[in-house]
Amino acid sequence: MNKLNADNFPELICKRPEKIIQFGEGNFIRAFMDWIIQQLNNQNKFNGSVVAIQPTPHGKVVGKLNTQNGLFTTILRGIQDGQTVNTKEIISSISRGINPYTNWQDVLKCAENPEIEIVFSNTTEAGLTYNNQDTATMAPPLSFPAKLTLFLYHRYQYFHGDATKGMYIIPCELLENNGQLLKSIILKYCKQWQLPSDFITWLNAHNKFYNTLVDRVVSGYPKDEIETLTQELGYNDILIACGEPFHFLAIEGDTSLNEKLPLLNSGLNVVIENDISQYRQRKVRLLNGGHTANVPASFLAGLNTVAEMMNDQITGKFAQQTINNHILPSISMDKEMLIDFANAVIERFQNPFIKHQLSSILLNCTSKFKARVLPSILEYHDKFHTFSQNLSFSFAAYITLYNTSKINGNHFYIEHNGTTCELTDDEYAIQKLTSAWKYYAKTQESATVVVNEILGDTNLWGINLTTYPELINDVSKYLYAIDTQNIKQIMQSLLLNEE
Repeated sequence: MNKLNADNFPELICKRPEKIIQFGEGNFIRAFMDWIIQQLNNQNKFNGSVVAIQPTPHGKVVGKLNTQNGLFTTILRGIQDGQTVNTKEIISSISRGINPYTNWQDVLKCAENPEIEIVFSNTTEAGLTYNNQDTATMAPPLSFPAKLTLFLYHRYQYFHGDATKGMYIIPCELLENNGQLLKSIILKYCKQWQLPSDFITWLNAHNKFYNTLVDRVVSGYPKDEIETLTQELGYNDILIACGEPFHFLAIEGDTSLNEKLPLLNSGLNVVIENDISQYRQRKVRLLNGGHTANVPASFLAGLNTVAEMMNDQITGKFAQQTINNHILPSISMDKEMLIDFANAVIERFQNPFIKHQLSSILLNCTSKFKARVLPSILEYHDKFHTFSQNLSFSFAAYITLYNTSKINGNHFYIEHNGTTCELTDDEYAIQKLTSAWKYYAKTQESATVVVNEILGDTNLWGINLTTYPELINDVSKYLYAIDTQNIKQIMQSLLLNEE
């Protein structure tokens, strides 16, 4: 069978000018940003290509990319507007890959190209950090921000500080205010390395750093299905990236970016606005919070994946009810926009092609519950002067996960379907929650003691939640019920209460 490369698919090889340098070449950025560039090129709106830079010393994707002449396949599968979607597309928006650890000068040559005006990055959250071991004489430094500092400094020097040669910098790491964070780290390197003040002035005045929010589930290389998919495609591709059809990109800034990168009016789910905080809140509360609020109980009910949770007659209905009737009403935002997004979230959770393990969603669950679910609990109370019964039940289910004596540092172990499941969390959180369970004596009164111990800890929640007696009563009621009753029957009773 033919391999996906220039010899077998010469008509697909990218001949468009290089306009973007991209730090990162993993599954997500290829199936998201490079897929977006492909759509713009398909519409003859952009006519540009991407140079992909390997972010770490031991990466292997760049070598594979160059073997395939920048080509790879995206397979997007899921449910959208009630219909099953299954699309396969060869992406040709990457011109080449560069390993900076063996070819740093090739990266700097990109800085000399006046047509390359845009920077993408996706180096994981850990990639947007300051490394004080990086120096200006390293070729290259280890961290992405340090590499970008030297890239921009080289561009500044090559074009003699030309004001028109600044860059449009669009990081895609999943961190709030990622553009401003990246800029602050670069300025820190400028100070540490004593780079000229004129360069810093040029950096501030003529380079734009954008905060972003990116959203698409990308499951990556389909190793479990590769033989079947290869037969369907009719060629061998070692870089297939599977994901969901849904995509959303929010960029914070003025729409002048659209002159360089025509994302608007392209049919893509993209917004460029001066404030994208509402989109972040929408995602955190409905998508991430929808996971975190529903997964603990479904896991305790013996289920394994999000698709299983959504297909179950009880847990699936409960998840939808929790999202639509309890989380959504708590958010102070345009309701039409929230409803559309909530509907999309439910379809995404129902995606039969993505095996999203519940156990992976439960990792570091305390910080997730605090950031994603607690605001919905409190704001629901502020609006309706009562606590959501579904979310109180979710709180109890989350606490029940920690009813174990098997702990080791930031790991704890619970029984699930006859096997021991290892989960991780902040070490303090594990100690606090597992210790609180020592007060439990299989009575309603002792359940209340457990909940008081946990909800009164300001280190966990930032506030003392015992100032809400009704919340204590509700959560402890469900905590005791989960221990003494069938958990699905409790969920069924909550469903019936709203019918």
